[in-house]
Amino acid sequence: MAELMTIARPYAEAVFALSLEEQNMADWSDQLANLAVITKDDAMTAMLNNPAYTEENIVSVYEGVMGDSLSKEGKNLLAAMAEFKRLNALPDVAEAFEALKATEEKRVRATVISARKATVEQKKKLSAALNAKFDAEVEINYEVDESLIAGIKIIVGDWAIDGSAVSQLNKLGAAIAQ
Repeated sequence: MAELMTIARPYAEAVFALSLEEQNMADWSDQLANLAVITKDDAMTAMLNNPAYTEENIVSVYEGVMGDSLSKEGKNLLAAMAEFKRLNALPDVAEAFEALKATEEKRVRATVISARKATVEQKKKLSAALNAKFDAEVEINYEVDESLIAGIKIIVGDWAIDGSAVSQLNKLGAAIAQ
């Protein structure tokens, strides 16, 4: 997956720059999301992995499914990615584009994993703290993982804090072992 993101990032950055220039970020967001869904389809995955299909065959399937909602620039993106056999990276292009879009709109996505369901009060405090830390509107996705025993993990892009009891116990065990 990391390899696909490395491949996808330059495409996402180019599309993002174009979307800023043409002020059609929402259109690109929709196109990329739809292209990602098509790419993840089992039949399309099989087609992408089958050398019997040419780049033109594969691009024509995308164009047929997307119809009029695929822009000329979207077709150009497909052609460029198909030429280098990188269409399987489209979901990662969409993900990277959304991250760039969120940054531009001063929105940040965070995942908070806790041992128990967070209360309304805890969510308010955490939201306020993260909004202040990142100077942006933080969209928080809450998850529960009882294996943490207690505490929380917070993940925002490449930034993470692991304040779980499991993590603390592992650190303690490592310190004792030295």
